[in-house]
Amino acid sequence: MLKGVIDIGTNSVRLGIQSGKTMQKYVITTRLGQGSAKGRLQPEPMRRTAEAVCSLLQKAAQQGVGEAYVYATAAVREAENSAEFERMLADRGVLLQILPGTKEALIAFAGAANGEGDAVIDIGGGSTEVMVKHMQVRALSRRLGAVRLPDRKERFDGRTGIDESIKRQTEALIAPVIEEYAPLHPEQAQRLIGVSGTPTTLASMKLGLERYSTAVQDTVLELDEIRSMETQLFAPLEQRLCIKGIQTDRADILPFGVIILERFMTRFGFESITVSDRDSLEGFLTQCDAPDFGAKPFDPHSIKA
Repeated sequence: MLKGVIDIGTNSVRLGIQSGKTMQKYVITTRLGQGSAKGRLQPEPMRRTAEAVCSLLQKAAQQGVGEAYVYATAAVREAENSAEFERMLADRGVLLQILPGTKEALIAFAGAANGEGDAVIDIGGGSTEVMVKHMQVRALSRRLGAVRLPDRKERFDGRTGIDESIKRQTEALIAPVIEEYAPLHPEQAQRLIGVSGTPTTLASMKLGLERYSTAVQDTVLELDEIRSMETQLFAPLEQRLCIKGIQTDRADILPFGVIILERFMTRFGFESITVSDRDSLEGFLTQCDAPDFGAKPFDPHSIKA
């Protein structure tokens, strides 16, 4: 039986359909976390996200998926009104699993990493997870993301250019959070792997891709390259949109994700990062059958649009 999994993130909703060793992925940008800086999900982002989930489940059913899973990450788990969003989905026949930050981190590691000595960084819209394997996998999730940063400060507007003053303010804001990853000792890792939209978009830029593809898998980005691309990304939005490899729906938040990545690599001494297209979607399906995982499978044919 084909299995499908949906990841409801702060920035987008993603569907993965596993067929053998390959996974077909689809994405709809909904900005669920938009306007949630005060701790509550807003009605319009919730509505469009619920609609996106149902649309992707219909696609999954059409492609023969018989068992589906839907999980949510930072935007939902941190919201005061997460139960309201959960009911909105339940009314449509969707069973939602809200992942704790550590579990979100562990499935990202399971999807992307190969083993001992790997460190993985997953820069999401609302949180950033770091995982390091030294004998066992240790993970931390912190409230730091590419959507959360501009949402917290009105002056951090991803549509305008980012000058040196805004960059310094952003770096000062994130520095204490990045320091919280120090107990994991990521600097001892033999390799840093990057998953999610920030590193994959940088890889697309490096490869000059007109449209995103799995060709980004295993692309190596040097820190100096990232700093050079960072400078390009500080231009106003209309100029960013002219750069090959940047998706329209990510162009406004990408600079903030890159600042997080560059600061993390600098702090922990990484000169390069290996990009992985494989991430938490693949990782979820490797873990979901474990008795203590808490997955909630259901038939995607049963949903109400």
